[in-house]
Amino acid sequence: MKIKHLMMTLSIGAMMIACNGNGDSNSGVEQETVHISGMVKDGYRQINMSVSGETELLTVYRGDYIKFYLDDGGDPRTDYQLDIPELQVSTVLKDNAAEQPYFKMKKSGKFQFRIGDRMGIINVVELRQANYSELSAEEAWQLLRKDPPLLLDVRTQGEFYRGYIKNATLIPLQELQARSHELEQYKNQPILIYCATGNRSTTAAKILLDQGFKNVMNLRMGIVGWASKGYDIQFR
Repeated sequence: MKIKHLMMTLSIGAMMIACNGNGDSNSGVEQETVHISGMVKDGYRQINMSVSGETELLTVYRGDYIKFYLDDGGDPRTDYQLDIPELQVSTVLKDNAAEQPYFKMKKSGKFQFRIGDRMGIINVVELRQANYSELSAEEAWQLLRKDPPLLLDVRTQGEFYRGYIKNATLIPLQELQARSHELEQYKNQPILIYCATGNRSTTAAKILLDQGFKNVMNLRMGIVGWASKGYDIQFR
């Protein structure tokens, strides 16, 4: 019943956003009433959880890489299973933070999860914020031809060497917070970010926006979408 009540509450909230206009994907305005759970560190959204208590409601961005941590430690003799059936996530949480498994929020929506006996819902929302926009491959191609912004690739080095967009600068997502000072000269200039399919680049965009960057763009569907349109890929 608690899960059903939460789902009804989320549905009503979504209707209210749609009615007041904030649900428009082209609005470019952040949904100030949405509280995002956890915090991003080293490219992962880290969320502390207890294995006991009331049903949990979490809100994260599409594209976030999520790591759960048990803030009460749980029973050290017990392996706590994390299951999110609709996202095909089934894994065991670790005591060692460095080995904690992560999973990617590939699509928006509301998904039930369970950690041990603890139930909850993850509400995955789109990033909407001032100074942020998403571009199709066609729009990005036109922009790069006419007035090229800084082009930032946030994939791994191995992915980059297997194919990248011409003139891209590589800073992997997991290094971006520590290396964002390298982009300081572009703080008031347009930056176009891409990854493989548009998920990591969403997290990267949020990192830069939170640090005061004024014009951040995300290549929707990433380099995969770019290549599918026949646009040029460089190789090393």
